[in-house]
Amino acid sequence: MNYQFPTDTCVVACSGPSLNKVDVFSLGLPVCVISTAIRTIKNPDYWFIADHLNEMHGQEGKEAWTDSNITKIVPNKTTRTTGVNVIQHPYRETKEGNHLFESILFDPTQPLLRGPHKTLTFAIQWLHVSGVKNIIFAGNDLQAQNFESKYSYQIQNFDKKKQHNFKKTLDQIKNTLSIWYPIAKTKGFQWYSWECGEVFESMVPKYNPDILNNVQYYEKKVETVEYIKTKNKEIQKQKVVDLKEKKKLKEFERSRLEYKKLLKKSEDKRQDRKPDQNMKIYFDLLHKRKK
Repeated sequence: MNYQFPTDTCVVACSGPSLNKVDVFSLGLPVCVISTAIRTIKNPDYWFIADHLNEMHGQEGKEAWTDSNITKIVPNKTTRTTGVNVIQHPYRETKEGNHLFESILFDPTQPLLRGPHKTLTFAIQWLHVSGVKNIIFAGNDLQAQNFESKYSYQIQNFDKKKQHNFKKTLDQIKNTLSIWYPIAKTKGFQWYSWECGEVFESMVPKYNPDILNNVQYYEKKVETVEYIKTKNKEIQKQKVVDLKEKKKLKEFERSRLEYKKLLKKSEDKRQDRKPDQNMKIYFDLLHKRKK
């Protein structure tokens, strides 16, 4: 399953503190927000959420979930109850198949792999199989001195449930991206760091404004009511043509069978007459000899 993205380049906003260093909308590109980063960037073009909507997404997440102007991208097993403008995509709920990641990563014919930091790895794969060649990352710091300095938004009491393993999640995603990026490059994809800091920039090149000179924009087909009506009319016309063709074939087949029957009947008559004709010739010859 492949959804055509409007451009071949986009901004992906993660929840690291460096997100506050940049204006993600200033490049004029589609802005994709990852999970809880919705608490900093409240009005993105796309919002990726691999978990169920929960308190960690804040009030901003609740509002975005029902905002028709924001396209939500979720795995096909994530609930979309009350969600508006939600796209679901095939996704491996378990890590089954991950050992084959080198061959199936970024393959549009395969369900997306389940990565260690589910939403970001889900988003990267979805974007690449949907037409995006270049991803400009913001807020993807991959490091923090402590839990309080990990996020671009102000920590609330409910956030502290994640405090015990904050370093582990950063290390997991860092290791995964360092393995995935070389594979992405072999498939013609490129990642850039937009003020994300030294850890991510040790893996990928820094964002350069020159990148914007080569952005490709795809023509997006919008299926309006009139378009759908026209399309349905064309389908009905084709059905009528197909029926007529089938009828012609049936008539031809019927005529062919009738012709074959007539031929057989004629052949049978000839076979029936043959002995009489032969006997007549025999008696004529015999009569001549007697004379």
